[in-house]
Amino acid sequence: MNSKPIVIYVDDEPHNLTVFEAAMPVEWEIHVFDNPLHAMAQLTKLEPWIVVSDQRMPGLTGVNFLEIVKKTHPQAKRVLVTGYSEEDLIIESVRKAGVHDYIRKPWDVDDLCHRMQSMVDTYKLELSLIEKSVLIEKQVQDLLAITNDLKKAKSEEESLRKELEAWAPPFILSALKDPLIEFPLKKNLALITYDIVESSKLHDLSINGQSVRSIILKNFSELVIKHGGLRESHSGDSAYAHFGLLPGIEHPEESAFAVASEFRTCLRTLAVKHNIEVECGIGLHYAQNVPIELHTVELITLSGKVVQKSFDSSSSDVDLVHRIEKLTHELPGSNIIMTEPFANLISSKVFGLIDVGYFSFKGQKAACKLFLKASFKVTEEPLKNFASHALNLSSDVA
Repeated sequence: MNSKPIVIYVDDEPHNLTVFEAAMPVEWEIHVFDNPLHAMAQLTKLEPWIVVSDQRMPGLTGVNFLEIVKKTHPQAKRVLVTGYSEEDLIIESVRKAGVHDYIRKPWDVDDLCHRMQSMVDTYKLELSLIEKSVLIEKQVQDLLAITNDLKKAKSEEESLRKELEAWAPPFILSALKDPLIEFPLKKNLALITYDIVESSKLHDLSINGQSVRSIILKNFSELVIKHGGLRESHSGDSAYAHFGLLPGIEHPEESAFAVASEFRTCLRTLAVKHNIEVECGIGLHYAQNVPIELHTVELITLSGKVVQKSFDSSSSDVDLVHRIEKLTHELPGSNIIMTEPFANLISSKVFGLIDVGYFSFKGQKAACKLFLKASFKVTEEPLKNFASHALNLSSDVA
């Protein structure tokens, strides 16, 4: 913006132009015209702060000229010069040309200078407000852009966090929030595992483009999550989970048995619906003071330091639940087998548990008493043969 006020005065009387120009401050930029059309041609070039026009001029009246100025340079202050007898004209000039002031002829020089200075001050103030408004608008837009960037970053962070939560075990996420947790932990856990019987028969089978083995794993995993457990590991044919590590489960053994029962129902439905033979052995064990180990591996590589962490519940009890599950592969159908500690916790709530006797296993200090929740396919003869192996099966399952 030009710091020097720019004023245009239009009057067809040369004397008035001379007097006006002489009355204005020398530091102002004054442009006088004796013809409104000449003044109009210079408006865009001069960008005036104030436009003063006499009303009575040949060819174009002051009101009509200022009306044009209002449309082309609305920010300019518009002043009409009138005679004493033109009161009605003042009303018309305000309505049509939006004049900001009017001056009667003959004018008083001091009053003229005072009015002009007042309009210069008003113009500066309005322009300053406009500039501040533009600056504020820019700042608002900048803030909106920053806010949008923050929202986008937050959304991306939430998406990343949800993705990481899908990969990281919930127990680890909760452990990270509790600085008092120290490893190794010891927890009472209800353990569950399954393994597909004669899984080689299913290796090439798929349903709607998804392998049968992955469908079985998905069903098992969903049930474990549903009942508040944690699937710790899996392979193509088997998976291992436990209950009691995550908070909020009062009876982990009941949750584990619910998973076993519902999982067996899922297997039956899958077999009937798609006319395929799908059977799994399911093992259950309740173990006390199972150690939860945290493993950390650190390595300096060419790209920097790499840290990988993992945890597991490895123990003789975990080994035991896998070993007892293998026994069920000798029986037809999908059978649930459990240790005595597990059966003692649920036997009053489960109908039809069969005591199949004691079995000894490699890595176990003592023989283990087992109970069976048999498949509908298990008849008296295979069950009798199964039970006859008690205390003599250790070499076969080692």
